[in-house]
Amino acid sequence: MELFNENSKLASVIHKDHSLLPVINRLGIKLGFGDKTIRNICEEKGIDLNFFVETINVFHYEAYFPEKRLLDFSVSMVIEYLIKTHQYYKDYLIPENDRLIELFLSASPDENTENDLVRKFYTKFKDEFVIHINFEEREMFPYILELNRVVENRASREQFKQRYPEYSISSFEKEHSNMDDKMDDLTNIIIKYLPPNYDQNRGNAFLANLFMFEKDLKNHSRIEDHIMIPKVKQLEKLLVSNE
Repeated sequence: MELFNENSKLASVIHKDHSLLPVINRLGIKLGFGDKTIRNICEEKGIDLNFFVETINVFHYEAYFPEKRLLDFSVSMVIEYLIKTHQYYKDYLIPENDRLIELFLSASPDENTENDLVRKFYTKFKDEFVIHINFEEREMFPYILELNRVVENRASREQFKQRYPEYSISSFEKEHSNMDDKMDDLTNIIIKYLPPNYDQNRGNAFLANLFMFEKDLKNHSRIEDHIMIPKVKQLEKLLVSNE
């Protein structure tokens, strides 16, 4: 599959893979950029060119994941992107899924086991997912950013140790449950146990949005598991070695 580069025109990128639109938005770019190349736009917007190119390629081509290059980016840059992704999930994807599943289930108003099963598993996944990303934003990301500031001598080592006496990224990993598997379970249940005589158009619209969510979430998890967490472990080793 063709990969994009700094000389690719962003309009052509979107024509080739429109699923990149939310990713491009999260990276700080809105539509209306004419025939400009990725380099032109990143220079105008003050966006890190290499991070932009690598990120869209990761989402464009599933087999592409240049860990060594991605590990070169700063922790703060990665976390800023992850937080914007969380906002996209909470502000758009989850509410849109809520709307679509209610439209879908309301088309089969009679109470039945299949309706109850689909609603139950969707609600369970959504609740667990929101808890998961709220935990990351409330606990994990602040820990990582503060650790990075301490290693760079921009924050107090003593205050950091007082605030996080027993913490490490390993302790956060225990809470970093595998949401990918739970998403797979959800889509499988919906496909296998749709209500009898369900509205095909509404059912397909809901599943299409859910599959878009699933693809985005898998790439999001790859960035967390293979880029952010290894970088934090490096910072923790630096913190210990500098004592």
